[in-house]
Amino acid sequence: MVGFLKKVFGAKEVIIDPADLLIPDEVGTDAPGITLKKAPIGQPVEIEIVGESFNAKNIEAVSKAAQGKEFNIYLVAEPTNQYDKKAVAVYAATVKVGYIARPGNTQWFKRVNEALKQKQLLWGMAKAVSKSGTENMGIFGSIFMPKVGRDVEELIPQKMTDAAIIKAVEKVISFANTCVEPETVTQLKSLCKKAMTISSPFAAHAKWVEENPDGQDLERWSEIMATCDDIFDDFSNSAYATDEMEVDIVGRIEALAELVNLIQPK
Repeated sequence: MVGFLKKVFGAKEVIIDPADLLIPDEVGTDAPGITLKKAPIGQPVEIEIVGESFNAKNIEAVSKAAQGKEFNIYLVAEPTNQYDKKAVAVYAATVKVGYIARPGNTQWFKRVNEALKQKQLLWGMAKAVSKSGTENMGIFGSIFMPKVGRDVEELIPQKMTDAAIIKAVEKVISFANTCVEPETVTQLKSLCKKAMTISSPFAAHAKWVEENPDGQDLERWSEIMATCDDIFDDFSNSAYATDEMEVDIVGRIEALAELVNLIQPK
């Protein structure tokens, strides 16, 4: 396993230069010749940080350096932690400010290691805030999750025949008429995956229309493209959803059905 972050941001003492609170695009590790790139900015996912009382001096130093502004945090898995083999530490600059709370740490442990395989560092934004009724500071923040799935821009422009459009429209309308609001996160993910699958042909055709505009209803296909783009984003967002109502995929499917019903060949 790749070793963890080299202390390249500042001094070993709990004295932090404000500049050290911003993570560079590439970060050195304690493994010779191995560097990690910051993961691409995706959906911000809130994390619950615990164990702050054991890192009070570090948090105080971070707070002093941040001067009330947001700063970068990053995650480090600790498989050798004697108390929890799935522990995930939260760092700011060179110092630990806490751990991700259980039971969420198990999933984050997996995500951190998946990112390491891609030589990426999971990071995010946080603030140091005074805890109500105490003199202690707490760290509150989110981690940017890499986008799941493809972007619409990655699709190859592809023209659909009239027969293919009719069949694809029927499929979308049928799906819109039968799908129901998800009752679990698993159902939400399944709906988002199906929605992305049935919207992909329309997105690819919309890209073809952009390149071959003569005789085409550009405004309508632009609206279809935008809705497909939203569906692709919904699929990505559903991968990190913790509640089945976080993504209104049913509403998005119904919107697509209304749009494509207007472009059926006569």
